[in-house]
Amino acid sequence: MPTPGIKLVRAGWNDDAIIGFSDRGAARWHDSLPPGTRMLVYETTSKPKGSTAKGAKAIVGEVEVTGTFEEGEQLRAPGEDHDRLLPVKTVIRRNDANPVPLERVREIIDDPKWPRMGETWKPLTETQYRELVQLLRGE
Repeated sequence: MPTPGIKLVRAGWNDDAIIGFSDRGAARWHDSLPPGTRMLVYETTSKPKGSTAKGAKAIVGEVEVTGTFEEGEQLRAPGEDHDRLLPVKTVIRRNDANPVPLERVREIIDDPKWPRMGETWKPLTETQYRELVQLLRGE
């Protein structure tokens, strides 16, 4: 089973069918993100161009990788500014989620300084992932 983790996204994420990575991030994680990989979606306060969305600074959903970076290129929309795209399907929709705030995420992953500059993917242990999913589901 692929290693699950947390993917940082910009403000305004709403059950999107793709997850964006930089060229550097895609090169680093390419082999670690096969179809079937589960990702918890952490919404930052960083905004896409022209957006007025406010980031939650919380885990707001869960997705599963459904394709490759190469397949993601076929889904590129006009104006998309991420270097690389990965196709995903939503597992826990934003509207159904019980957001998990930053401080609680830090406690569970035992990392008081997370997220770090330039880090957009954080691999987790199965135990950490399960605990965060339970909170996201409100269990």
